[in-house]
This record gives sequence, C-alpha cells and structure tokens, in this order.
Amino acid sequence: MINQKLIDFLEETPYARNYGTEIITSIPETECVTRWQNVFTGNPLLRAWHGGVVSGVLELTGTLAVINSAKTKECALLSINTSYLRPALGDKSLFSRATVVRSGKRVHTVSAVVWQNSPDEPTAIASLTFAGK
Repeated sequence: MINQKLIDFLEETPYARNYGTEIITSIPETECVTRWQNVFTGNPLLRAWHGGVVSGVLELTGTLAVINSAKTKECALLSINTSYLRPALGDKSLFSRATVVRSGKRVHTVSAVVWQNSPDEPTAIASLTFAGK
C-alpha cells in the first residue's frame, strides 16, 4: 500500500501533476514511472528527454522518498548533483528510484537513479540534499 501523503503530494503539486509521475512502490524504496510526453523533448533530432526534465524526475522521486521516510510533507531541495550517463530516448518511460541515505533532524540526504531499459543501465544518477522538519 502506498502512503496517502505521497499520493496527495503528486495530486497537489503543480510540477508533479505536469510530469504525470506515478508511484510504483514506496517500500522499501520509493520507485516511480514517468511516461513520455512530447513536451519533454530536449533534442528533437534525437527525440530525447530534456536534461532538466530528467533532473526534475530525480528531484520529485527524492522528495517522495523524504516525505515517505521522514513522515513529513514539508521538505525543500537544498542541492542536487546530477550525473547524466546516457541519453534518455523519447517514446520510452523513465523509471526512477530514490533511497534516503541519511535522515537527520533538519537535513535529509538522498540517492536517486533513473533508467529506461534496466536499473543496471542508469540514464542518470543524483545526490540530493533536502531541508525538512
């Protein structure tokens, strides 16, 4: 069963609604899928996902992981360090997974990954830091 706070966040947050991200599971890690939309195009010649959208999916999945593990609905991104490993091709969904590495009183550190074909072939990885209560 998926935490209701996560579902509420996806429905109430404008950028989350625009991405159309769906939660696959939230236990033990938060895993999501974001389906391709033409507005996500970064390079029309390759028909590839825009890097900002890929990074946004990583941020969104990380946020959901913090909300789920810290039992809070309030967290703000402090930093994200994204490494793009291979192109995210259009017409294919992006799968994402985030793990809370450390959760303190005010700062949460998250590791996130996105892939298309297999988690063993990541499209991008990120290290994120959130402030939260």
